Amino acid sequence: MRKYYLVLVFTFLYPVLFAQTFGGGFLAGLSMSQLDGDAWGGFNKAGLAGGIYTYTTISNRVDVQLELRYVQKGSHSESKSLNFYSSKLNYIELPLFLRYKVYSKFSADIGLAFGYLQKSLEDKDGGGDLPADPSFKEMEFSGLIGVNYNVLDWLLFNARFNYSILPVREHPGGQSFYLNQGQYNSVITICLYFQLANFGTK
Repeated sequence: MRKYYLVLVFTFLYPVLFAQTFGGGFLAGLSMSQLDGDAWGGFNKAGLAGGIYTYTTISNRVDVQLELRYVQKGSHSESKSLNFYSSKLNYIELPLFLRYKVYSKFSADIGLAFGYLQKSLEDKDGGGDLPADPSFKEMEFSGLIGVNYNVLDWLLFNARFNYSILPVREHPGGQSFYLNQGQYNSVITICLYFQLANFGTK
């Protein structure tokens, strides 16, 4: 499966790397997440998001953007009782998407993200973090949509929603329910993008 991910990434990466008009910079922000299928609802798990990005312009309204970023995901119950639960999932992600300029300073994103699980911990009773059991899958494949506002020429505000296309972990016992084949990451990120370079005419 990992080989297929790499083929897809490099297929889309080629025009970004070899385009004559491109730019880039870094991003920083916060994440709010939940793990669909773990019986807990709400985006209660707060985390950090940050990384670098590059883009190329393919028309007056459309850019192709590639990012390398670190995102903290997982789940957290608000209960302080014996039903306490928390999962901490740290991912290194490679999002690849189209950015479409809607109007003036507003734009919208749609694309895919390939994630590598760098660390996974669980606390099932409030007694402390332990290695996740059952374990989470090493690779994640997710879809993304987002909206943007250009605050300044070099500063962009982004709000994004990511959702796992494939389950990141099976249900306990391996059971499945029609389209619900396991647990899925559901993540909202709020980030600021700082542009450091712009080569060519955007």
